[in-house]
Parts: sequence; structure tokens; C-alpha cells
Amino acid sequence: MTKVYQASDIGKVRENNEDSLAIFPPEIYMVADGMGGHLGGARASRTAVQTLCEYLSEERLGDRAADLVDLSEAVEEAGERVNALAGADDAQNAPGTTLTGVLALDTDEGPYWLSLNIGDSRVYVVGNGRISPITHDHSAVQEARDMAEELGTPQIIPPSNVVTKALGGGLTGSVSADYTLMPLCEGDYAVVCSDGIHGVLTDVQMCSIVTAGHGPQGVADHLVSAALSAGTRDNATAVVVYAASASRLISDPHAMTRVIQPVRPASTRTTRRTPLRKGSN
Repeated sequence: MTKVYQASDIGKVRENNEDSLAIFPPEIYMVADGMGGHLGGARASRTAVQTLCEYLSEERLGDRAADLVDLSEAVEEAGERVNALAGADDAQNAPGTTLTGVLALDTDEGPYWLSLNIGDSRVYVVGNGRISPITHDHSAVQEARDMAEELGTPQIIPPSNVVTKALGGGLTGSVSADYTLMPLCEGDYAVVCSDGIHGVLTDVQMCSIVTAGHGPQGVADHLVSAALSAGTRDNATAVVVYAASASRLISDPHAMTRVIQPVRPASTRTTRRTPLRKGSN
């Protein structure tokens, strides 16, 4: 069982709020950040979250809980719909969006956080006073960090933080999300946020806000207000999920000591499941 709250602010620089969010049953929470500089970023982010709401709805799934296969199919459809927003002769100004979220997934082994990510919005898990990011940015800055770490060389920061993977935005071909599993423990907070928040707040600052005892709505409000105070130049959006279920897999609730496991949709497909066809119920 989870409790969820959200907060979003246009910020002090942008003329429009291009962030969109989705909180829908049973246990799925999303943030999409329309790509700045792209015409119709707000429309792209709304299209992405609305598509997931439709594909993962009770009307479509019946009494079956959504899983990784459902998420993958919903993301694929969202990508097609966002791409369809582009004008045929103006691909460079095609609208685009990030898409990041978390699902509280129940399994025979116990509950897990299942994250998905395309772009540079993030999911964090805070447990027992520690914070752990469970998504990996798709951005020029993150690629520079990864290369410097792999080669053991000084990090060269790119002049601008370009998103390297997104839905739409003039990127060609289908885009697949990254997915991770992390054991869910009682008392966890999952924070899904746009870069308007994590771009100006450190992990330590975010952890302090989450653990300050404000409650889920207070956490969401304080994350947004702290980002505004820190001078964010972007829209700031946070979805905060509080977990009341404990994992049966582990005894250590520390977020940073739990294994974060990359997963692929094919690993959950069984002979009892067949892909939903477009337009099917």
C-alpha cells in the first residue's frame, strides 16, 4: 500500500509549465518534462502521460496488475504518439519529452520498486535516512561523467546539458526505456522529479528534505520550494510516494545497500501472457 502526493511550479523563468505528471491506480507514478526549446513540449509531456494512463488503466488490464511488459508496450505507444505531433516538414522543431516513473510491483518474493526512464528526470528512493538514485540520466553531462569514470580521466563538462534520449524531439526510430528493480521496504519514500529539482539540489539536500518529517505532501512542497530558492531556471515537479509495505527479501532497509537490478521486458513475459494489441481491451 502506498500514499502519494505531488507538487509542481512553473518556476521564475519559464513562460509555461511543460512538466506533466500522472498518479493513477493501482501503484504507478510518472513525471514527463517537455523538452525546452521544442515547440509544444507541454503537449508532448501530456501526450506521454495520458498514453500511459490509457494503456495501464483498469479498463484495459481488467483485474490484472500492470507489470514490466505492460509498461514497455505503453512506452512504445507513447513514443509513437509523441512522434505523430511533429509536422511533416518541420522535424527539427518536433515536440519532445522525457518520461520517468516508478511502479510498486508485487511479486511472489515480495514488493519491488520498478522504475522506468527516458531522458534526465529521475527516481530516487529514500530509506532509513539514506538516498539512492535508481535511474540513470540520458544526457550529455551524464555521458561525460560515465566516460571519465571508465577511462580514469578528468571529467570534461559539456557546455550544455543536452538530453540524448527522449520521446519525440526529432529523434528518429523507436526509443526504449531503461528499467530497474529495487526491493521495496516499509517506510520508503520514492521521489520522481524533473531536472528543475535535481539539477539545483544535491542528493544530500534532497535526503534532508525527505527525512525532515513533513509527510508526503510536505516533502513534495518543500522539494519544489527549495528548488525555487536555489534558483532553478526550469519548471519544478515532484511526485512523492510513501510505502507502507515491507519487502520479504531483505532485512536491511538502507536504500544504498539494496541491489538495484537492470531488467528488460522480455524477462517477465510468460506463456500465459500475450502482448496487448492496439485498440484491444
